[in-house]
Amino acid sequence: MRLRDSTIMRFLKNLQREHHISRVDFAVMLQYCAFHQLATVCDESIVFLTRCRISRVFPAFIDSLTSHIPYQYNDKVRTTTACLKASLLDASIAERRSRRSKCIEGIVKTRAHLQTILPPNIWKALSCQNQRICARIRKQDKDRLRKKFSSLIASKNTSSSFIRPWAVPPSRCTVLGTNMIDDDMKALLNLGPSFAVAEPVTGKTFDAVLCGIHKFAYHLRWRHQIGPTVLDRVCTLVASLPFPRSYIGIPRPVPDLEPKIKALEVDLMRIYRKASRSKFVPNLTSEELNGLRKLKNARRTLRITVGDKDGAFVVMPQELDKALTTMAIADDTTYEPCPISCFRRSCQLLTNVVKSVLRGKFDTCTISRFLTRHPEVPTFYSLVKTHELEPNVDLTHVDISRIKTRPIISSCGGPSDRISWLLVKILSPLLRFVAAHLVNSNEFIDEIQRCQVPDEACYASYDGISLYTNIDSSAAIRTLIDLLNRHWNEVETFGLSSIEIEALLNATLSCNVFRFDSNFFMQKRGLAMGIRIAPLLAIVYLDYIERTSLTAGILFYKRYIDDVFVIGTTPSELATTLANLNCKDVHIKFNIEEPDKEGFLSFLNTRVRICKGKKEIRWYKKEPSKNILLHSRSAHPLHMKVNVVRNLKTTSRRISTESSECDEKIKNILFENGYTTRTTGSWRPYAAPDGIALVLPFLNDSYSKQVNTIVRKSGLPVRVVFRPPPTLKDILTSSRVYEAGCDQKCCRYCRDQKKICHLRGTVYLITCSGCGKRYVGETERPLRKRLDEHRRALSHPQSYPTSSFSRHRTTMHTREPTPELEVRVLHRNLMKPLERKIMEAKEIKRCKPEINSKEELVEALKYIA
Repeated sequence: MRLRDSTIMRFLKNLQREHHISRVDFAVMLQYCAFHQLATVCDESIVFLTRCRISRVFPAFIDSLTSHIPYQYNDKVRTTTACLKASLLDASIAERRSRRSKCIEGIVKTRAHLQTILPPNIWKALSCQNQRICARIRKQDKDRLRKKFSSLIASKNTSSSFIRPWAVPPSRCTVLGTNMIDDDMKALLNLGPSFAVAEPVTGKTFDAVLCGIHKFAYHLRWRHQIGPTVLDRVCTLVASLPFPRSYIGIPRPVPDLEPKIKALEVDLMRIYRKASRSKFVPNLTSEELNGLRKLKNARRTLRITVGDKDGAFVVMPQELDKALTTMAIADDTTYEPCPISCFRRSCQLLTNVVKSVLRGKFDTCTISRFLTRHPEVPTFYSLVKTHELEPNVDLTHVDISRIKTRPIISSCGGPSDRISWLLVKILSPLLRFVAAHLVNSNEFIDEIQRCQVPDEACYASYDGISLYTNIDSSAAIRTLIDLLNRHWNEVETFGLSSIEIEALLNATLSCNVFRFDSNFFMQKRGLAMGIRIAPLLAIVYLDYIERTSLTAGILFYKRYIDDVFVIGTTPSELATTLANLNCKDVHIKFNIEEPDKEGFLSFLNTRVRICKGKKEIRWYKKEPSKNILLHSRSAHPLHMKVNVVRNLKTTSRRISTESSECDEKIKNILFENGYTTRTTGSWRPYAAPDGIALVLPFLNDSYSKQVNTIVRKSGLPVRVVFRPPPTLKDILTSSRVYEAGCDQKCCRYCRDQKKICHLRGTVYLITCSGCGKRYVGETERPLRKRLDEHRRALSHPQSYPTSSFSRHRTTMHTREPTPELEVRVLHRNLMKPLERKIMEAKEIKRCKPEINSKEELVEALKYIA
C-alpha cells in the first residue's frame, strides 16, 4: 500500500536510524501511516460522491463508463442510462466505504502492534506527525474536490437548460382496490393531470388553424364595422357573458384588411404543413405510451379521478367507485330518489321565473342566453380524500368504510348554471362587507402583520365539517338578501329588486335534482358543491353566525370559506368562541386545530408561529399534496412553464420569512417536476395593443416562434394564444363516465358501440342509404334531437316544405320507402356557434354535399369567405 504523502518517509527513516528499529517493525509503521492516509482520502471522496448524488451530477469517470452506450437518442435507452449512472454512483460510494472500513481495520491492528513494541515517546512522536500530515492531506483533497464539484455544477448549469430533459417523476398516484395498474400505467399517471400529450400534425390540426384564423377575421371585421363604442353597465355585463348567442350575424368584408388576412392564413398554413413533414417526437417514453394505451382500453372497467387535495390521479375499479357513491347517496337526511319528472318540473319553474324577472331589464336575446333549452341533468361524483387514507393499509384490498369522499354535484350545462352566473356577478360585491372574509393568502398575511398581538396571546384554526351539505339553503338566502338590503345603494343590481333576486335564488336552488348511474335523486338539505352561487351563500351565512359568536377577547378572526384563523387573549376565549359557533346552527359544526410542538399552525399555504407578540410566517405545502406542477415534458409553451416556476418561487419568497428551508423545498418540488433551480427568460406570444385573440394549436416552441414572427409582420391587431393539446385529465377522466352512453335500448343512430346520439355541439355528415347523397349540418343540441327533425322531414315531406330532406325525398325517393340515414360525427364538443359554423363551412367545401340546399351552402360558406 502506497503513501499518499511521502514526506512522512523521511521522518520514519530518522526514527529507524536513531532508535535502531527493525525492518519488520519499520514496515508496520509504514503500513500504519498508509492506512491512515488512505482512510482520509476515502472520507473526502465519499463526501464528494454523496454531494454529487444529492445534486444529480456525475463525475467524469462515470460519464466515461457510459459514453460508449449506443442509441442514446432513444427515450428508453436514455432513461435506462440515467438509472445506470445513478447505480454506478451508488456502487462507487459503497466501494469507497468498504475500502475505508478495511483501512480502519488495518489501523486498529497496526496501532495495537506498534503500541506494544515502541516506547511511549516514540509512539507519541509518530502519532502526532501522522495526524499533522493526514490533516494536510484532508485539506488538500477537500479543496480539490470542492473545486471539482463546483465545476460539475457549473458545467451542468451551462450545458443544461432551465428544463431537465426526460425527467421521470416519482410515484404520486393512488390506486385503490385493484392490482390491474402495472408499472407502465403508473409511469403515465405520475406525470399528473395537467400533463399535455404531444400530438402529430394531422388534418385535425389544420382544421384548428383554419378555425382560429377565421374566428379572428370574423371578430376583426365586426370591430371595423361597428367602430369604437362606449358601453354602459348593462352592455358591459352582456359583453362579459360566457354563454354564446343563439344567432350570430355575418359582418361585411373590409377591403383594406382582406389581403392581409389571406396572406396571414397562407403563411400560417405553410408553417403547419412544414411541421407535418418533419419527424414527430413524442413527449412520452415508450413505457408511458404503453400505459396510456392500456388505460384507454380499460375505460369500461376503471374509474380515474383526481384526489380531493393532493392533485394527483386516483384509480379504482368502477364497482368500487359506484359502491362509494351509493354509500354517500344513501344518507336519507340529505338525498332521496325521485323521478325524472321532478327535474323537468324544476327546469320549467326556473325558466318561468327567469323570464318573468328579467323581462324589461334585458332584451329577449340576452334573456335567452341565461336559459338552457336542453339542459344537462347535473351528475353526482365523489372525490377521494387521499389525505385521510391510513398510511399502513393495503390499498389494493382496502375496506370501503376506510375511504372518505367529498360529494360533488357537477352542474356544468345544467338548468341553473347560467342564471347562477348572473347572481354571482350581481351579489359577489357584497363580500367586501363580510368582515372576516379572505380573498387569498396575500390578504391574510397583510391582515395578520397589521394585527398587534400581546405577548401572551394564543391562536388556533377552526375548520367547518361538511359545510355545504349542512347549510340551510332558505336561511342562507334570507341572510344574503338581508345583507343586500343593508348595502343596497352600494351594489349594482341592473334594475332587479331584492324580491326578484330572492325569487331567482330560490328557483336556482330548487334545481336540486341530479343523476348517478341512470338513477335520479334530489338533494333535500344543504347546498350542492358544484353550483356557482354555493360559495357565496356559504360565506355570507357563516358571517351571520360569526357576528353573534365572537367574544371581546378575540383579537383576530379571518376566514377563507370555512377555514378560520383566530387569535385570542386566552385559551378560554378560543374555546368559548368555538362553542358559540357550534351552537348557532344545529347542523353547522367546527373542529379546532392547535399549533404543533414547534408552535407552527398551518393555514392556507402558510405556516404561522406567534411567540411573544412576534409573528413568523413560512410558506407551506400541505402534506397531502403530491407536489404536482406542470411537468417540464408537457406539451405547453415554454413561457407557461417559466411562469409556473416563477410564480411558485415568488409566492414562497413573498410568504416565508425563513428562506433557507423554503428554498430546499422549492428545489425538491422543481426537481420532481423536471426543472432546475436555474432562472431563465422565455419568448412570449405576440400581443398587439388591444389585439384580438388568434387561437392556434401548439406544436413546440420552435414552430411557435416562427408563427410569432409571421403574426408580428402581418400588421394586424393580433394577440396570439397557443392552445396546448389535450391533457391527461381531459383524456382519462370524466365526471359523466356513467352517463356517457345512449339511454335507448335500440337506438337507430348509435351503431357499432359508437354512442353519438347524446353528443352536443357537433358538425355531422349524413349519407342517404337509398342514393348515397350527403348532407353536412351542425347543431348545439343533443344530436338525436336534430337527427329526429331530419328523419321527420324525410318521412313527412309535406309537413316540412322548407327542409332540405323533404326536398330530397320528393325529388329522389318519391315512390320508395323512407331511406335510412347513416350518420358520422365530424367534429364534436364545439359549444360556440361561430366555431360550429366555420367547421360546417369547411366540411361543406371539402365534401360538397348534394342534399344541402343552395341557400344553405351560400350562407354557410360566407363564414370562411
